[in-house]
Amino acid sequence: MSSTWYRLKFTPATVRAIVRCAALLSALFAASVNAEIVWVGVKDPNIKDALFESYQGRHFNAITRLQMAQKLGRVHDQEQAGVALGGMYLAYGFHDYAAKIFESLLGSQQPKAVQDQAWYSLAKIRYQRGNYAGALQALEKVQDTADFVFSQERNLLEATILLKQGGYLDALQALQKVNERSDWGMYAKFNKGVATYHLGREQEGVKILDEVGSMNGGDPEIVALKDKANLVLGYGFLDKSNPDAAKTYLERMQLTGPFSNKALLALGRAYSDKKMHEKSLPPWLKLMDRHPSDPAVQDALMAVPYAFGQLEAYKQSLEYYEKAMRLFQAEIENINIAADAVGGGKMLDGMTQVAQYDAEGGNEHNLKSILDSPEGRYLAPLLASYEFREALHNYAALRLSLGKLEGWSARLDGYQNLKDDERNAYQQRIARSQAKLLLLVEKYHHHLQSMAYDELARRKERLVNYFNEARFSVAQIYDYAAKRWGSGNEK
Repeated sequence: MSSTWYRLKFTPATVRAIVRCAALLSALFAASVNAEIVWVGVKDPNIKDALFESYQGRHFNAITRLQMAQKLGRVHDQEQAGVALGGMYLAYGFHDYAAKIFESLLGSQQPKAVQDQAWYSLAKIRYQRGNYAGALQALEKVQDTADFVFSQERNLLEATILLKQGGYLDALQALQKVNERSDWGMYAKFNKGVATYHLGREQEGVKILDEVGSMNGGDPEIVALKDKANLVLGYGFLDKSNPDAAKTYLERMQLTGPFSNKALLALGRAYSDKKMHEKSLPPWLKLMDRHPSDPAVQDALMAVPYAFGQLEAYKQSLEYYEKAMRLFQAEIENINIAADAVGGGKMLDGMTQVAQYDAEGGNEHNLKSILDSPEGRYLAPLLASYEFREALHNYAALRLSLGKLEGWSARLDGYQNLKDDERNAYQQRIARSQAKLLLLVEKYHHHLQSMAYDELARRKERLVNYFNEARFSVAQIYDYAAKRWGSGNEK
């Protein structure tokens, strides 16, 4: 057979690269864009009223209500109102406004625990946005606290940020402050293994990750963490040309978890690297039965016929290459449908409606229901990115604000006590605000579309490349069969 036959290709995934992308704690700290701060000792009824709105998830109403009360002179404690306003801005996603308010107003009026909570919430928001330096600055404002759980979470966040920055020694020092028996202990131990490995103590790092990967317990979070540790070790040993060690860790993993597709792909590779192609087939065939929008499944669609080819089972190889081509073609069509949905506004409008509902107190997870369609699956990874989610949140908030301005404009005619010049003045102010908002809405809409198109283009390019490789391999099989048997019939 030709030496140019398709060979199973994996992106280089050493332990160093995988642990950088582990991001398990990122999901924990980025569970919500919003950040609620429970203020205490608030007596002013106007501040209480606004805070109540904010606690219900109606942050826009809360901000405008409190600002109006301030302008009308109804608020007696302006400093406390300013700090509360900062918390509302933070909950609404405008962390820069919140930071300025906290810097200038967060003083002794609020208890230390509340101040710590405010700065910690700001640190999480900045971490989610990739502003690691700003997150560390906010964490420095968090004083020592008697709240054990809070202090453990704070130390773990600091360590996670330092890991992102490559400060492994500092991260390890921060992780030493986390009690392994606390709720955050198992995550700290995982990161200790990562940090230790990066510091050049590879055997020690592998030992720690091995302990994480063999923990007892059926709690979903523990199982997911175990799988992540085993996946890191499995891929690491594969790239060190030690498939036997890799198999030990990969076979520990569950077959239905969030990392199971990658585990099955790697397990097949472990056998393939040892030229045990028959044994590489079961995990890859199991993976093939899963949804072809997953990149790991796409890899398996190419790996299975390659393995049959190595076994000289050319008929089966041909069948699976042709099956792969059909599935790739169908997924390419799904991407085209998704692109049409993005271009026509259908996809973004649906996502925005749910995001607006979330902004007013709904459940953020409802946003994923918009992607519950064959073509929508290709935008799921984009939805998981913080940049897209933040842009979508802001876009939804702007559209919500436009709707409120339209409502205010419509209600002006109903206010009989307003003079004509006052009514005209308000109408002009509303019109100016609408013009500014419309421009911002258009910019955000274009930005969201561009991100969606870029994601779809990347996914489509990958599928097209695989389709072409499969077609080339099919041609090679026919050519080989003709040369070997003197006919177009494969073995």
